[in-house]
Amino acid sequence: LDYDEGLLVELERVYGRHALGPALEALTRPPRRYYLRVNTLRVEPGALLDEMRAAGYEVYRDELFPEALWIPVRGPARLRGGGCRVVVDKRAAESVMLGANVYAPGVISVDRGCRAGGWASVYSENGVLVGEGVIAEGFQEALRARRGMVVRVEEPLYRVPSLRETVWWRNGLIYEQSISSMTVARVLGARPGSVVVDMCAAPGGKTGHVYELSGGGARVVALDHSARKVERLREEMARLGHRVEVLRMDARRAPELLGRGVADYVILDPPCTSLGVIPKVYDRKRLRDVIVSARYQGQLLRAGLQLLKPGGRLVYSTCTMTVRENEENLGYAVELGARPLEPWPRRWSRGLGGYGWAALRVHPHVHGATGYFIALMEAPR
Repeated sequence: LDYDEGLLVELERVYGRHALGPALEALTRPPRRYYLRVNTLRVEPGALLDEMRAAGYEVYRDELFPEALWIPVRGPARLRGGGCRVVVDKRAAESVMLGANVYAPGVISVDRGCRAGGWASVYSENGVLVGEGVIAEGFQEALRARRGMVVRVEEPLYRVPSLRETVWWRNGLIYEQSISSMTVARVLGARPGSVVVDMCAAPGGKTGHVYELSGGGARVVALDHSARKVERLREEMARLGHRVEVLRMDARRAPELLGRGVADYVILDPPCTSLGVIPKVYDRKRLRDVIVSARYQGQLLRAGLQLLKPGGRLVYSTCTMTVRENEENLGYAVELGARPLEPWPRRWSRGLGGYGWAALRVHPHVHGATGYFIALMEAPR
């Protein structure tokens, strides 16, 4: 992990000097449990659990959220190395580490000696061996077209089944989502008949979850500024069978374009420094990244509060760990007139500082899950 001194000092505000080492080390490991969310509008979770077990999966039901199922993450494996060398980018490496196959868009280089059917060792850019497998037929054509499989991974560093190749995924019965992320829609508690705006919705996990928790009875409006992400979000909602309005816009302009006081609930999971996302094969961040993110998040928070009806509720969440992007933004929302509320269910640790009771924190080294911050607040009445 390549973090400058300013960022390390910022993280010491959360963990202190002695706990910072274990906290950073935990970022290189995956969650202990691999979670999927059951689309309760299409199948009952217990029925799907039985079906998956009958198919040979070791799967369990979450202790608190009935729609959440999980599979144990096994590893790390003792990889041999010695195969033809395939180097992939950061995103691909972190997927391969958990068992995903290697596809052409993530490939940086392939040894000249690699042949279809041969054994390959897959490395990240910084030299971490993340998996091994068989070179796919037609891999050279895939590389030229920047499309298609290059390595079928058989020995990942950590073992998690590929659910996207199952009938359950194809039929929209499941969505792969961390338990930290699932907590957001649960905390919001949107009711049927309400209007929900998800301000930074892609890839759609929280969007779909809040729709399902409302029994399909909420009007959910999902926003994103990227045309590519909007298209993928629409495809995902179609796969799940959800009637969600997906709009392309800069969410900071949402009050102007949608109108002020139009929403009963708002989800704001803004772009952040993503320090809590695990596992990381490497990461390079600077305190400057935190400062820029926090400023942008504050602009979105202002817009989100303007979208709310009097007494409406906003849940603010990030997958990062800094105080500036989290508790200080909660404080900024209070300055804008928001009233902090104690979130339920209180599944994780409390937040920090004066409004810590109004926030949840997920710590990877403590909870074995993706690092997260979740705060609940109410608009002025």
